[in-house]
Amino acid sequence: MIEYQSGRWLFIGGLAMFVLFGMAAAFPDIGSPSSSSKYKDVPPAVAALFFGSLALGGVMAMIGSFPHHYRFAVDERGLWWRAGRKSDLIAWEELRAVRGQEPRPPGKRDPNSKPVLPLVVFTAVDPHFATRHAAMVKGPPVPAPEVALRLPSFAKVQELTQAIGRVRPDLLR
Repeated sequence: MIEYQSGRWLFIGGLAMFVLFGMAAAFPDIGSPSSSSKYKDVPPAVAALFFGSLALGGVMAMIGSFPHHYRFAVDERGLWWRAGRKSDLIAWEELRAVRGQEPRPPGKRDPNSKPVLPLVVFTAVDPHFATRHAAMVKGPPVPAPEVALRLPSFAKVQELTQAIGRVRPDLLR
């Protein structure tokens, strides 16, 4: 069983925005600007509206990034995935090969190069694999022989490929 949780840091950042800017919106008249400040004539209602909108942005960030718990399990039938109420099974008969992709930074000499992300790449038997497993594999459901599953770190990629290798070593590339 491989588990990880995502969205935690953005959720914490949204919570901090909500608390800090919410306090500034609730008490806009605390602290008085100095006589040389250009903000000395700003009414407290305008400051409350401004900080209230920033606090609302923090709430929206919290809602949009609520932490999700992901679980992977490997057995003789296939790769099981579960995230909250969503679940999926990739049967071994649907795959030709599986490989882990190591992350790399962008090339130093090429300004157009992009970083390589940690991925588990599935080589599917049929081109409609991504459409059937759209809940697990994010991205456009275009017919392609290789489909990538993005994981948060290379350690999770290694764990998952090692678990697959213990059950189906013939699939590893």
